[in-house]
Amino acid sequence: MKTTVVPAQITTVEDKVAGNLSFTQIILLILPLITSSAIYVVIPQHDKLNAIKIVLIALQFMVFGGLSLRIKGKVVMDWLLVYLRFAARPRIYIYTKADMIHRDIVAEPKEEKVAHAPKKVESTEEVPALLTFPEHLRLSELLANKGLTIGFTQAEKGGINVSIKAQS
Repeated sequence: MKTTVVPAQITTVEDKVAGNLSFTQIILLILPLITSSAIYVVIPQHDKLNAIKIVLIALQFMVFGGLSLRIKGKVVMDWLLVYLRFAARPRIYIYTKADMIHRDIVAEPKEEKVAHAPKKVESTEEVPALLTFPEHLRLSELLANKGLTIGFTQAEKGGINVSIKAQS
């Protein structure tokens, strides 16, 4: 029998507890019942209804009832949480390149002690000079010639050997 793995995003469907209501919607509808009974008992003139208690109870039923509605398949409370997370993020974004060569790093000059100054060793390695204008023109003519092939090979000490050959 052949078996396949079902991706997690397909199997995560919100469970319906009672009718078309999910668990979060039922909790949002039960919370005003609990808090309104606390309002009824705690606010002065205990065990009696007055205008302040009625307004507070009606207001929280409207707020929690609005949070438990569904819009585009999601509970309004979820939409509100997404918006609040977005609003809480920082507004300043700094773009930096990951490469250190593209950053301007200002280093403080190091103080060197004169008493123990080591002798400078001359390097035997030649630094290639920049091309002059006539050399640059000659090189661009060689590169534009369709009858030549250019080959690159790696040298022994990490350099590159370039060879230009005429096509036969």
